[in-house]
Amino acid sequence: MKQKIKIGNFEAFCLLINLFCSKLILDFPRNVAEEAGTAAWIMVLLVSAAVFVIFIIIARIYKNFPQKDILDVAESGIGEAGKIIAGMLFMLQFLYLIPIVLREFAEDIKVVSLTTTPISIIIALFCIGMLTGAFLGIETLVRINAMAVPVLAAAFIFILLLSIPRFDLSKIAPWLGPGPLVIIKKAVPNISAYSELVALLFIIPFLNEKANYASIGKYAILVSGSFFTFSTLTYMLVYQYPMATEFFLPIYQLARSIRIGRFFSRIEAIFILVWASSAFLYLSSGLYFISYLFKKSFGLKTQKPLLIPFTILIFSIAMIPENLYTALQLELSYYRNYAWIITIIVPLFLLITASVRTKVERRNISNEADNK
Repeated sequence: MKQKIKIGNFEAFCLLINLFCSKLILDFPRNVAEEAGTAAWIMVLLVSAAVFVIFIIIARIYKNFPQKDILDVAESGIGEAGKIIAGMLFMLQFLYLIPIVLREFAEDIKVVSLTTTPISIIIALFCIGMLTGAFLGIETLVRINAMAVPVLAAAFIFILLLSIPRFDLSKIAPWLGPGPLVIIKKAVPNISAYSELVALLFIIPFLNEKANYASIGKYAILVSGSFFTFSTLTYMLVYQYPMATEFFLPIYQLARSIRIGRFFSRIEAIFILVWASSAFLYLSSGLYFISYLFKKSFGLKTQKPLLIPFTILIFSIAMIPENLYTALQLELSYYRNYAWIITIIVPLFLLITASVRTKVERRNISNEADNK
């Protein structure tokens, strides 16, 4: 990534929104319904609030390192080895997630529209689009996000609004579902729903207004948290628990069930457009960050030659799960339970370590100056 790259605040905001909210198109409402029952929307709201507070803490510590990304911070705190280890941790996080999401998107689109197409062909088509997007670079990707996300968000809101006539408040009773303690316990691993937040820490040096990175993160969490909460609430108000746990594509099911008069139906066509656009942007961004982290960690001069090898690797990993259920288990049983550690704990550790080391070095320099 060259220093000439410039990313606007709104572009970075839209990038984060798509990275966060793409999971809504997959299975997020159903997964939280399985964990918190009728209180799924409350758990989602709690998770969003917790992530917002945690990010404020991270942003305050990050003020000590203006114009540095998280790998530079790792190098400041632990040295070259720290930068490599941190870079590999973040890269492996994306390298685990992207193939799973790729497989989920491919399996879902096979069920919905390409029923006779081999899964390998669908994955290959996604990989071609993903590679093309990543090859265009992060500037192009964020600008496409800035154009596409408002349109995709409007279409998504349209689907939610058309579901209002089917709302039934009795379907989310009892209000606290399995109880407050269970909600809190289940909320902790679901912090991983915001695991892509770490992407903001990669692009800080390339923001036009670097001091506004905290505002970008805060607004992205607030907006995506609103989408998470209201989409989950809408789903639960239409499909009562435990029926809400039966549909493998919750929002698609919502769109499919919408009927307005005799002629206005088949709203799911809008959903499929939103789905495909969000998928390509998400996967392209993920591939870009994987290659960027590898390049930055080892001090390589360019990253484009890395894109094809990583695309092949992602394709190969995406073909490992036997079916959609296996891919979902890899995400829910492993990634969802532990990704928050890399997203939250690792950056906090790196920032605190670098802050302590910086203060010690300043103190030593001050003492040396006094002695002279």
